[in-house]
Amino acid sequence: MKNTNKRILVIGGTGMLGKPVAVQLKADGFAVRLLARDPQKARRLLGDGYEIMRGDVEDSETLRTALCGVDGVHISLKGGPTSADFERMDHLATGEIAKTAKEMKVGRVTILSAYAVSADKADTPESRSKFKGEVALKASGVPYTIFRASWFMETLPLFVQGKSISLIGNQPHPLHWVAAEDYARMVSISYQTEAALNKELYIFGPEAYNMGEAMNIYAEHAGLKVATMSTQMLALLGALTFNTEWKGMATLMKHYEKWGEDGSAEEANRLLGEPMVTLNEWCQRTRG
Repeated sequence: MKNTNKRILVIGGTGMLGKPVAVQLKADGFAVRLLARDPQKARRLLGDGYEIMRGDVEDSETLRTALCGVDGVHISLKGGPTSADFERMDHLATGEIAKTAKEMKVGRVTILSAYAVSADKADTPESRSKFKGEVALKASGVPYTIFRASWFMETLPLFVQGKSISLIGNQPHPLHWVAAEDYARMVSISYQTEAALNKELYIFGPEAYNMGEAMNIYAEHAGLKVATMSTQMLALLGALTFNTEWKGMATLMKHYEKWGEDGSAEEANRLLGEPMVTLNEWCQRTRG
């Protein structure tokens, strides 16, 4: 329990990918503080042993209070589905957190980004906002670690509708699917080494499958069938039904039709330990 004197603020700690980080940090001996709009919900999700503060990242007063006395802050925000929402969360909120953390002499900021985030890949509202958020974080002067993760295994159930899982668009690129538990362990280790500071680290799982292959593996374990839909059809359905989630998903999947992994996980694996959970292992565990 060597980290008991260190306190980490987790922003987005009740989310699908923020919660595992909060749990891992606590397991590794850190004092974990969460900023939550609904503290009771956060308590139900995470249980005891966490310091939970009511507040919102867009409220500068509660943000400053949450950052007071912490050694680090982990950002796991989810913007969207509209362009304005991505800009508000992934860019402006990230920049404000970083700026305030620098002013309050917080030791480091870590953030979950994505592998297809860079100046030349900023071709959607989400990728543009994430890239601008990364730029704002670096410009703030606060020490940082950016985690550019591949697709998470935990996202697969989000594509399930009834008895089928939807493969949207032509997704040819091999992807190193990563389990949230491996990612969370790597984030926690990053807070235990100075070597991870001021780096962009690619987080890739141990095996590569394109999205169709990964969905077939998941479908076999879950007793589902794989259904296909073009990004154009999903965008049309979204427009006809005024469904911003569907329109946003069509834009997202068209983005990933274009961009595959082109970074290297070598540095992240050397500094933080290699991800170990395979997709089949994760499917067996999650499907009982």
